[in-house]
Amino acid sequence: MGGPDPGDPVTLSQLARPEEAEEEEEEAVIGVGSLMPVALGIEIGGTKLQSAVVAADGRVLLRRSDRVDPAGGADGIRTVLAAQIAGIIDDAAGNNLAIRAIGIGFGGPVNREQGVVATSFHVGGWSDFPLAAWGAEQVRDSLGAVPVVLENDSNAAALGEALVGAGQGARVVVYSNAGSGIGSGLVIDGRLYRGRPTGEMELGHLRLIPGGGILEDTSSGWAIDRAVCGAVAAEPAGALARAATATAAPPSARLLPAALAAGDATAQRILDAAAGPYAHALSHVVHLLNPDVIVLGGGVAAIGEPWRGSVVRQLDALLMTPLRPSPPVRLATLGEDVVPVGVALAALATLGAAIDPSRSPAP
Repeated sequence: MGGPDPGDPVTLSQLARPEEAEEEEEEAVIGVGSLMPVALGIEIGGTKLQSAVVAADGRVLLRRSDRVDPAGGADGIRTVLAAQIAGIIDDAAGNNLAIRAIGIGFGGPVNREQGVVATSFHVGGWSDFPLAAWGAEQVRDSLGAVPVVLENDSNAAALGEALVGAGQGARVVVYSNAGSGIGSGLVIDGRLYRGRPTGEMELGHLRLIPGGGILEDTSSGWAIDRAVCGAVAAEPAGALARAATATAAPPSARLLPAALAAGDATAQRILDAAAGPYAHALSHVVHLLNPDVIVLGGGVAAIGEPWRGSVVRQLDALLMTPLRPSPPVRLATLGEDVVPVGVALAALATLGAAIDPSRSPAP
């Protein structure tokens, strides 16, 4: 599928920074008077849908988001997404923004060449669904035949962080997100590493012990939630139990930051127990690739420096001497925009309108 000429890439100085908006409300660019070439970046998760209009330099100009119920399956998610897409396209037209390409970041394995979802590990009804073709059909009447790129969400996030986030300026960037699952992506010279069409860099599915479980079993957000629940039950007078009672919410990893800041030993033990296998997996990445930088993202990375620090401390001890110290390990900087931004830049690259990584500043 082809699209109209995207024009020159937009520079940061040409854009006005949008004001922060509440979730499920759009953000609009202020003071843009001429037609700008942009891409629509879409993130499909198990509980949240996000769409963002992204300029060729990575700036988010508009955004919308909706919560969805996984129990509604893929059909329910697509119903909400169709309305979200229609709404943000109208928003873009009202702000003189010309959407020239669409990128979709999906939370699971995809066949990017065919534009088809392989499966979802969290929501039923996605297997073998032609998502790129579906997306093209949703916008045909309003935008015409624009290119639609389908990408795994971790790959999309890796590209975003490498080009305009924590990995900006580095030649080889490994990104890994830990949340409901664990994924990763590899960017070399501003381009995603590609294996076979069915995927690559599935860090969360590494089996670190022959015959054992996968990394997600010990280091995903859900694994940490289980550990926190266990600690609350085992230590009813402990800091985590008191925090759970105070919040009146089910115990989860969200309780860790405050407990860690207070020096709670149980919270530190839970964190280190999750970070250890994660560091083990990353040690294999370093031995094989020795990247310039490793970027940690996803919901678990929202714990912040305690998570990064635990990973780094345990990673160094697992590396052979010539590779010590480990490559710099940084926390992701793009927040919840990371997948829409990354996949929008991937879509713009099909038009030759994406960021030139050679112009990125040195780390």
